[in-house]
Amino acid sequence: MSSNHLHENLGPGLLEEVAPQVFSYVQPDGTWFINNTGFIVGNSAVASIDTTSTELRNRAYMAAIASVTPNPVTLLVNTHHHADHTHGNYLFGEATIISHVACRSVMMATGIPDYRAAFPGVEWGDLRFRAPDVTFEGATTLHLDDLVIELFDLGHVAHTDGDVLAWLPDRGVLFTGDLIFHGGTPFALFGSIQGTLDALDTIEGQGAEVIVPGHGPAFRGQEIAEVLHAQRTYLHFVQETAAVGVASERTPIEQALATDLGEFDQLTDTERLAGNLHVAYREIPQSGYEWVGFENAIADMIAFNGGALPRCLA
Repeated sequence: MSSNHLHENLGPGLLEEVAPQVFSYVQPDGTWFINNTGFIVGNSAVASIDTTSTELRNRAYMAAIASVTPNPVTLLVNTHHHADHTHGNYLFGEATIISHVACRSVMMATGIPDYRAAFPGVEWGDLRFRAPDVTFEGATTLHLDDLVIELFDLGHVAHTDGDVLAWLPDRGVLFTGDLIFHGGTPFALFGSIQGTLDALDTIEGQGAEVIVPGHGPAFRGQEIAEVLHAQRTYLHFVQETAAVGVASERTPIEQALATDLGEFDQLTDTERLAGNLHVAYREIPQSGYEWVGFENAIADMIAFNGGALPRCLA
């Protein structure tokens, strides 16, 4: 097995008790297919927030849970349909899986996509498809012994159609899924730029003490305002860049190549600008933009990346 598959280059997943009985599992370096999960420990069982991308990474996550408690995972929340958050569903055989209606619908339509062309170096392992068992729209509440986990959607498209936030009111912890990329480039190709901005307002209004994002380190206290500001600043930059591109009659890739990333050059996965611009163009009514499809938008990301495939160490 090649050395870049699991932890030798990036280090192990970082397990932290962010509140009593609530744990984040943050995987460095938070880039493509290296996501975060988390879990809540009850008296007799465990609830997991998401799984991860490869069989090896999912088994490492399961080992992290086992290092804390022998209790089985009986509840599993999928915050959205993307593969890095759902590939490991099948390994939690005792768990009831809960998601938004739209999340399950997309998963049923796509199964386990073949990513080998885009990410040829990844050893996915023996992945098996498992869809959520229970779906909802709006809000629902899970009870893990005496712990309450409130799940709620946004009522609009944001990172995807069907994003779910998991809120623990008695612990002040909010799991956001990929509505936040802390230290990475926000990615809205499968959703909405404006919808993601609106989602950040919802997140801020929750008044969390600790936020566990879908990628990048968990954060708390004063960091919350700082991280949300940084996310908003990038998304507004995408909208402003799209407006310039439309006014200049450039295509999204032409505008991406003509753009100075400035401070955002320090983020990971900067090629996402090209994909994000396709979404931002679509959201400008007078742009005349016609959707080109995900494959063409991803091809533009590769072109913006100098012809190189996205960096993925999953």
